[in-house]
Amino acid sequence: FAMAGETTPLIGAAGGGVPLPKRNVSWWLLAFLILGEIAGQGVFALPLHLGRLGWVLGTATCFVTLFINYCVLLMMYGVHLRYPTIRSQANAAETFFGASGALGVRLVVHLYLFTILAAYLNSLGRTIMNFAYETRVCLPVATAGALVVVFPFAQLRSYKDITAISLLSFAAVVGCITLIMSESSRVPVPANASWSTWPPLGITDTLTSIGGFFFASGGGQCAFFEYLTELDDTTAYPKTLALSTPILFFLYYGTAAIMYARFGDAVPGFLLDVLPFNATRWVGNTLFFFHIIVSFTILNTALLRAYATYSVTDDSPAARRQWASMSAAVLFSAYLLTNVCGLFEDMTAAVGALFVATTVLVIPPAYLLAASAKRETEFLQEIDALKDQHDGQSDPSSPPKFAEGRVFTIKKGVTPAETQTFRSPVTKQKPEMTRRSPPKYAGSGKNHPFGKDRRLGAVSAFVKVSLYALLLFGFVAVPALTWGAVSRLVADARSVAPPFSCGPCVTQQCAIGGDAGL
Repeated sequence: FAMAGETTPLIGAAGGGVPLPKRNVSWWLLAFLILGEIAGQGVFALPLHLGRLGWVLGTATCFVTLFINYCVLLMMYGVHLRYPTIRSQANAAETFFGASGALGVRLVVHLYLFTILAAYLNSLGRTIMNFAYETRVCLPVATAGALVVVFPFAQLRSYKDITAISLLSFAAVVGCITLIMSESSRVPVPANASWSTWPPLGITDTLTSIGGFFFASGGGQCAFFEYLTELDDTTAYPKTLALSTPILFFLYYGTAAIMYARFGDAVPGFLLDVLPFNATRWVGNTLFFFHIIVSFTILNTALLRAYATYSVTDDSPAARRQWASMSAAVLFSAYLLTNVCGLFEDMTAAVGALFVATTVLVIPPAYLLAASAKRETEFLQEIDALKDQHDGQSDPSSPPKFAEGRVFTIKKGVTPAETQTFRSPVTKQKPEMTRRSPPKYAGSGKNHPFGKDRRLGAVSAFVKVSLYALLLFGFVAVPALTWGAVSRLVADARSVAPPFSCGPCVTQQCAIGGDAGL
């Protein structure tokens, strides 16, 4: 779809930005754009995390994390209904919390996007290693090759260049997982594999795997306001969630449950490693490689647009040079990070525990509480202003205002000419101004779940208590999950995968009992 201009996301409220884009993205197409962002590399570590949590806790964690993500996206939508002009995360933070709040949110969101890009680069490197299954390729070399491949795609700046291929990207994920399901049935299960109902390992591994589920299920918050600036009908956004959330659950839990049931705790941390060493390994890794390229481009665009001083639809050489230099800096930094934290499952769990959990459990409820209070205050101020205006016009010396009286019909006869209609003497108009309560959240409107009045005010007492409960849970869960995930990452960095080591051996020789060292 063509756009005259496109918003610059993640800037401050006073930062200006360029004109809003045309709203040409339908709700169902946005659902697949979100699926293209969320679904992907996270699912390839879920069978391992399900095994570390056991059937009961793992199933509950998968359901709860996806349900929380669904609820917090509705919270973000509630913020949009109250303040539809907000165009970015930092714009929202500055509106509700001032400049310091915008700085804090920008820091969290940008670090989240950057670490996700590093995890994507790790996935691309692992995919290249799987392509060369007859010759061992070390992770630093493979990720360097991935940099060369991904750099041209990182030059795409506008969502119009990405949205259409998001459908193909999600189809590639589904095709890759279907291939893994089919081909893995021919792979022998190790004799020492085991299955657990409850978490079989310690608290560190349990917290790490919960962070892994947060990593897989979280998404859609960082670019939420940017997505809605391009949605043709923002009232249809709940339909987007109603379509994408069940798809994610069946994809995530179906993959994790089937693969864990098949391989137990012997399931690999990077699911593509289970493919046999034949043409299917090439096909599966090619599909996954394509998907990660698309996901990388989506989030790279969201990150770099925060710093670009040119419109993303500006095709001038200066605009392209600026974007290329920023892309190079981000990619090189991601290369360093992904080779310092070389294990895919450890990196994704740490990112999920710290950044994804923060953007899911803390930021959205804080936004909605602040938007609710701010909108309620503005509503009451508007009412008071109208009352003051009315009181000022009620001066006894001023002439009274009049309105039309009732209509009377008087008949003098039976013919139409003898019937006359006239108005009674006018009556003095004296409206009564009362201090009304602002409209509540989650009203009875039919068009969307937040009520008929699009300009909403205070949330209900029940919703407010729920928001505070989620915030409290977030303040407890984020440090605990981060401690577990980082502890596991540091321990593995010391003993299993030191920085810039060769990485896991995924060659055919290693699979049949050769050297599996790092």
